[in-house]
This record gives sequence, structure tokens and C-alpha cells, in this order.
Amino acid sequence: MSKKVTVLKKLVKGNKSNLSLNFYPPVFNRKTGKKTRYEKTSYFIYNEFQSDTVYYTDANGKKQSKIEILTDKNGNPKKLTLTPAQKHHNKEINEMIELYRAKRFKEVINPDIYSETELRALELAENRSKIFTEYFKEKAQNATSSEGVWSGCYGHFVKCYGNVLFQDINKALIEDFKSKLLNAYQLRSTTHKISRNSAASYFIRFIQALEMAYEENYISQSFKAHIEWIEEEEVMKNFLTLEECKKLFTTDFSDEVLKKYCIFALLTGLRYSDINNLQWCDVVEREGINYIYFRMKKTSAFQYHPISEEAVKLMGDRRFRTDFVFDRIAYHSLNDNLRKWLSKAEIEKRVTFHNFRTSYAVAQLEAGADIYLISKMLGHKNVSTTEIYAKIVDKRKAGTIDNIVLGI
Repeated sequence: MSKKVTVLKKLVKGNKSNLSLNFYPPVFNRKTGKKTRYEKTSYFIYNEFQSDTVYYTDANGKKQSKIEILTDKNGNPKKLTLTPAQKHHNKEINEMIELYRAKRFKEVINPDIYSETELRALELAENRSKIFTEYFKEKAQNATSSEGVWSGCYGHFVKCYGNVLFQDINKALIEDFKSKLLNAYQLRSTTHKISRNSAASYFIRFIQALEMAYEENYISQSFKAHIEWIEEEEVMKNFLTLEECKKLFTTDFSDEVLKKYCIFALLTGLRYSDINNLQWCDVVEREGINYIYFRMKKTSAFQYHPISEEAVKLMGDRRFRTDFVFDRIAYHSLNDNLRKWLSKAEIEKRVTFHNFRTSYAVAQLEAGADIYLISKMLGHKNVSTTEIYAKIVDKRKAGTIDNIVLGI
């Protein structure tokens, strides 16, 4: 059976045609593990005729659309005059797609003609001409944790550079982006700069995206060992004391779901995402002690977390395994109502729901709990993350030195 590899053109918006390869017979795709007759490429050419989107209704009554060539009254395609730059682009792309078609044809008729190293080098050469910004956008949209940080980092990158090719990624660009982050304003503000810690978080995500690109053979080197990270500033976290928490919890408020979330967060130190997603199958009893066994949403680490009788009572009667323990609530709604509740309780501190996690850590440390145990309970990977809470406790202790004055 003779084998063929041909170039296909597909009309797309903007009077362009995307180029792809057609295989006969179908070939095995290493990425999908299936046989296919088509392979998309990043190449496109400018058409010498006009085209536009045409809308129609299919046999099932559904509205569909397709790109069609526009014709004059005689049925001939309406011609376009290409600029010199567009003609030069078409010439280069036609040469490149022909080289790529020939390479793929050689692979089809003799799969062993290239070694794995050579195939990887050929793939890298093709990937370098693709758009990193689009790749970055996809990684940000598909992030399973710290979604807001990923989105913010991508937003700042686009604002600074627009579309950047993989071949343009180098240490100079990385250092320039770091410098821009350290001096950047919030995406929706011209007066408020982002904090140093936000810049540090954004920069970490940017380097993570580059590491993914390196592992997936879009860039030729890893940069993480060759760059200087943005050092975070130590920030004293806001929190409510136990007395303030008791005052808040005994203040009447209409949102009972919010009240349960806040009390449970103080009793357990859990994040909003972990409380919001807690199911009854995550709650187990062992030797008379109740535990929550779950995967933390932020870190993806498994946590085996003992909880108090007061926390168990707050959860109410056990239901089906897949039922959520608490009614679900949106985070922004939770914080909006928390501000109203704090105001009604005449507590002037500016805190968010997440600060109950700080209150939990401070209360545990003030009660004499071991910092390493608290670190495990909070799911911190390093005890250094927990030490900020110990500094809060030390500061509170220092504030008691003048409580007893003898005056003698």
C-alpha cells in the first residue's frame, strides 16, 4: 500500500487558511495513543480571496456556522491584494510546511529513521515558533490550586508583553518581568501597587509555567536554578482573639451558615475550600476520637485531622457519604456578611474568613501546643511557615510586661 502525506488548507476567520497534514493510511499518534489521518500545525497563510462566516441550520434544526469563500455575481471568488509582508509570510510558510511534510513522510515510511533524541530535537524546533502567551493562558485557566494567583500572573504578563513566542523566552525577559512585577499596579487600578508578596507569588507561578514548558519540550532549558527569587516580606497576620471570637459568636446574626463556617474554622484551623468541600465520607471515628481524612484543596496533600467534640456537634447529624457536611457558600458572599457581622458585634478589626485559621494557630500556641504539631494540623510543608504565628504570640506576651506595676 502506497503511503501519502499531503498538506490541507482550512478556511478560518481573517481571510486566512490554517495548514494541517493528512495521512493515508492513518498513522499512530504518540501523544493520543490512537491512529489518526490528521495532524494540526501552527502554520497559516493569507488567502488571495475573500471569505466570511456563513450561518445555517443543520438537519437537526441546530444553528451552525462555517467559513466560505465570497463570490461575485459571476460566481468567481472575490480577490484580495496581499501586501508584500503577507506575500513574504506565505512564501516562508509554504517552504516550512513542505519541509515539515517531507519530514513526517520519512517518519511514516520509515519510523526508525530518527532516534528519540532527534525526534525530540525536531519537536523542540517546531514548538519554539509557537506562542508562549497562549500556552501560559491555558495553564492559568486549568490551574487546580491558587487559581487567582495564576490568573493575576497571566494578566500581568499579557499587560507587559502581549504575545510572546517560546523562542523569545530567555533570562533577560524573566528578569525584566520580575522587575516589572515589583513595580506593577493592580490590574484594575492606576493608584494601588501590588504588594511585594503578591509579586513573589506571581513570579513563582511564572517560573512554574516555564518549567512545564521545559518538561513538555517547548523550551530548551530550565531556568528555576538560574534565577533569583523575589523574597517575601514578613507580614503580621490579622486575627481575632478567643475573647473577640466569643463576642462575635454570641452576637445575633441572620446568616447561620456563615456562623457555622466561622466556628468550625476556629475549632479546626481548616481553610474555606476544605470546609466547603467537606463530605461525610471524610469524617471517621477511631478509638473514640473523630477525624477528618481528606485531600487539602490548596496543597493536594492528604490530611488526617482530629477534631473536638464541639466541632463534631456543630456538624449535626450524619447523612449520606457523598453529602456535604455544611451548606455550600460562595467565598465573596461569606466575607461580605462577615464584615456586617463584625460591625454588629462592634469589632473594628479588618479580618477575613481566612483569619480564623490564624486565630486557631495563635490560640493553640498560647495554650502551649507544640509548634511542630500545629504545623502538621495546618498542613504546612515547612514549620517555618508556622513560625509567623509564634511571633504573634511572642508579641502578645511582650505586651503584658506592664500589666503589673507595683510603684515601689
